Amino acid sequence: MKVNRTNFVKVLEKVAPALGFNVLVPEFQNFQFDGVKVQATDGALVIEAVLPEDTGLKCAVPGAPFLHLLRSLTDKEIQLIYEDGTLKVRTNKVKGVFTTLAVNIKKIINVSTTERLEHFSDILQGLSYCRFGVSKDETLGSCCGVQINNNVIFGTDRYRIIKWSLEKSYPIECSIPPKFIEVILRSRSEITALFYIKNSVFGALLKDGVYISTPILSGDYPDLLKYFPTSDNYREVKLVSDLGDILERHTDFLKNVNSVDKEISIRVLKNKCIITSTDVELGMLSEELEVVSDEEKEVEFNVNPVFLRDIVQECSGFKYYIDKRVILFEADHLKYLVQTRS
Repeated sequence: MKVNRTNFVKVLEKVAPALGFNVLVPEFQNFQFDGVKVQATDGALVIEAVLPEDTGLKCAVPGAPFLHLLRSLTDKEIQLIYEDGTLKVRTNKVKGVFTTLAVNIKKIINVSTTERLEHFSDILQGLSYCRFGVSKDETLGSCCGVQINNNVIFGTDRYRIIKWSLEKSYPIECSIPPKFIEVILRSRSEITALFYIKNSVFGALLKDGVYISTPILSGDYPDLLKYFPTSDNYREVKLVSDLGDILERHTDFLKNVNSVDKEISIRVLKNKCIITSTDVELGMLSEELEVVSDEEKEVEFNVNPVFLRDIVQECSGFKYYIDKRVILFEADHLKYLVQTRS
């Protein structure tokens, strides 16, 4: 049959983020076609969309090369022919032949109206901030995702904790993989509802019928509230100069250092802050910036500049808790806690 190439590609591009790369599981690398539906999954993320027209196809085709070919063409229409275990793509000048597998569409969970959240902008905003703090250590289970816990959202990687306070409480307690969050944020303006099925999946529905879901991560999320300091033993520093550009410069200076091991020294005097980076191979970089601090006593601590770079544009200053050796940034619904180093 003939299909409009541009419209066909637009739908495939919405499904493509769920294509996997595991060569041991070929179905995770395929577009699964079933008539008017197309689906992809990497074993965790599932995306299903409705095609502009019923293709009549019932097969699985290698996703990345198939989409690459269609994107490279300029024809308004293409012809799709499924026969003898292959899917042929034909234009006036091009003929592509792809080996197919049997279709294996995952059953989409029927989402009831009671499981849908139609007021969710606050949740998306919290997920957007907290995703930067999740752990990349797969042995940490649920900490590899962002936790929604009724009226608060958390992200942590053991070096920092990001907390977002929601405007109201939701009947949600789960940990969500960051890949899913990245995908739905790209389609933020098209989301009509989020949904949560307890102990099962979290997902989003888009206005054009696209369904995106992910299994929630198993395991208990740690109690993170206890780590936020409540004492008055802190040094408050108000930023005057643009710390973001300085941190970017120091991060780049330390580019040969592993991202987790990057470290800068911060010395705060009354109205100035001295930031120093040292690389045993390159040398040293030191900068001074203007700050506002009421105390005369000097404080000094070491911290990963990457962790600060992600937050300084959102906050006008920070509190350094001397006894716990942590830095706390605060802005509206957001709290961002960073562990310093000796």
